[in-house]
Amino acid sequence: MRGLVVDLYELTMAQVYFNCKPRAIASFDLFIRSDTRPFYVVCGIDDVLAQIENFRFSEEDIEYLKNLTLFEERFLRYLQDFRFQGEVWGVKDPAIVFAGEPILRVTANLIEAQIIESFLLNRINLAVTLATKAARVVLSARGRGVYDFSLRRTQGTDAALACAKYSYIVGAKGTSNLLAGSLYKIPVVGTMAHSFVMSFKREIDSFLAFANHFPAKSIFLVDTYDVKKGIEASIKVAKFLKRKGFSLLGIRLDSGDLISDAKYARAALDREGLIDTIIFASGNLDEYKIKQLIEAKTPIDAYGVGTNMGCSSDHPFTDVVYKLVEIKERGEDFVPVMKLSEAKTTLPFRKQVFRVFDKGKVMRRDYIGLHNEKIEGQRLLMKLMSKGKRIYQEEGVEEKRRIFLRKLKSLPPSLKKVEVDGRYPVKVSKRLSFLVGELKSQLKQRVAKRCIFLDIDTQYDFLDKKGALYVEGSDKIIENLKRLTEFAKKSNILILSSQDTHKKRDPEFEKFPPHCVKGSRGQKKIKETMLDKYNILSFKKAYSPDKLRDIIKQYPQLILGKNTLNVFSNPNTLPLLEIIFPDEVYVYGVVTEYCVKQAVEGLIRNNFSTFIVEDAVKEISPQEKSKLFSLWKKKGVGFIKTGEVVKELINVKF
Repeated sequence: MRGLVVDLYELTMAQVYFNCKPRAIASFDLFIRSDTRPFYVVCGIDDVLAQIENFRFSEEDIEYLKNLTLFEERFLRYLQDFRFQGEVWGVKDPAIVFAGEPILRVTANLIEAQIIESFLLNRINLAVTLATKAARVVLSARGRGVYDFSLRRTQGTDAALACAKYSYIVGAKGTSNLLAGSLYKIPVVGTMAHSFVMSFKREIDSFLAFANHFPAKSIFLVDTYDVKKGIEASIKVAKFLKRKGFSLLGIRLDSGDLISDAKYARAALDREGLIDTIIFASGNLDEYKIKQLIEAKTPIDAYGVGTNMGCSSDHPFTDVVYKLVEIKERGEDFVPVMKLSEAKTTLPFRKQVFRVFDKGKVMRRDYIGLHNEKIEGQRLLMKLMSKGKRIYQEEGVEEKRRIFLRKLKSLPPSLKKVEVDGRYPVKVSKRLSFLVGELKSQLKQRVAKRCIFLDIDTQYDFLDKKGALYVEGSDKIIENLKRLTEFAKKSNILILSSQDTHKKRDPEFEKFPPHCVKGSRGQKKIKETMLDKYNILSFKKAYSPDKLRDIIKQYPQLILGKNTLNVFSNPNTLPLLEIIFPDEVYVYGVVTEYCVKQAVEGLIRNNFSTFIVEDAVKEISPQEKSKLFSLWKKKGVGFIKTGEVVKELINVKF
């Protein structure tokens, strides 16, 4: 299968995964989101999995992608060797399913699982749409023959082959499509066109010519000119065939009032002893029209259904979707995920479908539960692929047909009707419902604003009265600093802390008295602003983005060393902020006119929403502080007090 059968965004996302989550494992569910049909028929899974086994990017594909100038060379080399190596669970094709139930579950490397999304949706959508429509048409005929006449009206030859194949599997008796007949060993049928009749001088001449060539297979199209005269002509030729030892197979009605014309034809044929000659109807038929014909007791024996079945005209697509349900980062357990979008909420976790039957082997209800739950009923999802290879024996078309017709008997009679009242009960297990409720609460916190604290230079040399550069009155903010630190710990809010660090003969000491000398007590942060678990990032080393992500996951407090006034002089400060990408940064510490100023202006310069915790900072000059606060307000900086921080961020998580 050619690798370019993907939407562009599959590959742009995949390149990001390649760089940011190369070893992540993901589980996706493929399911039908909306219940526009009372039931759905799943076909085509065997075909899809066979093509996934051979999903490749050719040299030509890679060259095309390279010319788009979107993708890195390393990623293109990865695509060159792309092979799907994942695991697939799914219903056994053909199957009857209902909206919301997983049809396939793909568990693989996140990149692999993402890349095959568009292809899967394209193929399964077509198969389910056509198979479901065909099954409804077959059911509406109540045992009378249904034949696929869709080739000329489907959207392309692939769709025509699919319609012929899937309609036969779900109960149609044959197709007009010779290629489908050849490929899938489906019985083929055909009559004649109006153009054939019109090409002869007389209607009866066309019937005679056809009868002479196909005496045992003649079905005459009788409504080209006058349907009653056409029926009379067909009866005359039928008598001619009888003298030759053959019987007229049938007549076809393709237009007009099918009810009255069929009744007239049946009566005329029977009067002449042609009781075995069938009446075949066609012409924009579907399950609704067939239902009307049968309810009117129209003596039609078989139906040729084309456009409306081949295009599923009332529902030309099925809302098949492919959604992430769990993800596993390197070294971690699977984590459930779900969408909370209105009308598009998804069910998280790897799941199984359990089907309960009554004593008569008729479906009663389905349960959607966790994949390892023990629930009454037949498990519908089975393992179909392992390590990128199919692990089951595929049945042929005839066997699939037998399997489906057996399954169709278990469908509740109410769902076999063309117009259905009510829905088949599909329930979510109690355990899954409980876990979904818990996850929703967690996710609402996850989508809430992300905030971090930026603690500037809260060190003994600045806040202790005995410190080398004690800021007058700074000891009075220590209680608020403690309160903020404790709140961050309780609320899991990340603290980025700057720490002034100087060598003994630091050039800065030409302007300021020696302070915060490395290893001294004064260089240490006060205990009120320290968490038990922290990591110190030296200003002498720049860490890679991957390393910084790992550090963020492991430590609730990151201490950024610096030997200048500016916390952004540490090469890790801005990369950390860009990885975290906080909605709001709350700044506190000392000294307002120096290091706090540098931090705030660095945040403004890099477009981070900034708040000053005004009762947790301390200045040297009140006049200078007033000027700075006025300037920062004009630049959009917010001002807040410690108590307000605690109150407003009570439900915020990092």
